[in-house]
Amino acid sequence: MSSLRNAVQRRPYKERAQPKAREQLGLLEKHKDYTLRARDYNAKQRRVKALRDKAANRNPEEFYFGMVRARTKEGVHQLAPEGSKPIAPRAMRALKAQDAAYLAVRGAAESKKIARLRAALHRFDDAGEPDGGGGSGELDGTGAGASGTHTIFVDGPAAAAAFDAAEHFGTAPELAARRFNRLRTEDLAAKAVSVPREVRALADAGDVRAVDRWVSGVRKRQRASYAELEQRVGREARIRADAERIELQRQLMGKGAKKKLRGAGAAAAAAAAAKAAAVQPRLHARAAVVA
Repeated sequence: MSSLRNAVQRRPYKERAQPKAREQLGLLEKHKDYTLRARDYNAKQRRVKALRDKAANRNPEEFYFGMVRARTKEGVHQLAPEGSKPIAPRAMRALKAQDAAYLAVRGAAESKKIARLRAALHRFDDAGEPDGGGGSGELDGTGAGASGTHTIFVDGPAAAAAFDAAEHFGTAPELAARRFNRLRTEDLAAKAVSVPREVRALADAGDVRAVDRWVSGVRKRQRASYAELEQRVGREARIRADAERIELQRQLMGKGAKKKLRGAGAAAAAAAAAKAAAVQPRLHARAAVVA
C-alpha cells in the first residue's frame, strides 16, 4: 500500500522565496531559522539576568585572597599570565640544581671543543693545513688571529737592506712572514709529502691559478676556524657566568643566616661553599650504602 502511495503523483513542494524587492537582504528567514535565533537570544538574556542578580546581591565586604594579585584595566578584569603562580622554595632549589648540572655539561663540552680547535690551529704543517685535513689557519700570519711584531736588530743600514728573513730564520721564503709554526728547511724536507699530490702536480705543471685557489681555500677555512673559536670562547664565558649566578642563587636559597662578604673573603667563601656542595652528595651516597 505504501508503494502505491509513493507512486501517486503528488503536488511539488514549494517554499516561499525572498521577494524581488528584498533580495538584497539575503535568503528569506524560515521558522527553523527564527527558532535558532530566538533560543540563542533567550539564552543570552538569561545569562545577563543572572549576572545582574549576582551583582545586585554581592556582598560589598566580600574578599578572596586571589584579589591581592588580581588586576583590572578600565574596569575589565585581567587574567593572570600562565606560570605566574609562585613556585615552592624546595621545587625552585631542585630546578636550580638541574640548571647548574646542565650548564656544567655544556661548559665541559665547549671547553673540549675549544681545546680541540686550538690544538688544530697550532698544528699547521708546511702546507698550511692542520693535521686531519680540516684546513684552517693563516699562512702568512697577517689575517685573523695575527697580532704583534717581531723586531730584529742588525749592525747598520747596509745590513738592514741586505737582510733576508728566510735565511735568518732558516726557513722557506713562503714561510718567512709567519708568526707561528715557522718550520725550518730540514723540517720542510722531512715533511715534503704534506702537500696534497694533486696540488703538487698542478704546481709542477705551472698552473699558478689553481694553486692560488687551493691556498685561498686553506686561508678561508682558517679564518672560519678562528671565528668559530672566538664564538665558542665567548659562549664558554657566558655559560660560566650563568653557572656562577645560579650557584649564588642556590646558596642564597639555602638554610641559615646569610652574611655579606667583601674582597678576598667573598671569593674564599664562595670556593668553600662550592667545595662543600660537591662533597655533600658523596657523603649522602656513602651513608645510603652503609645503611
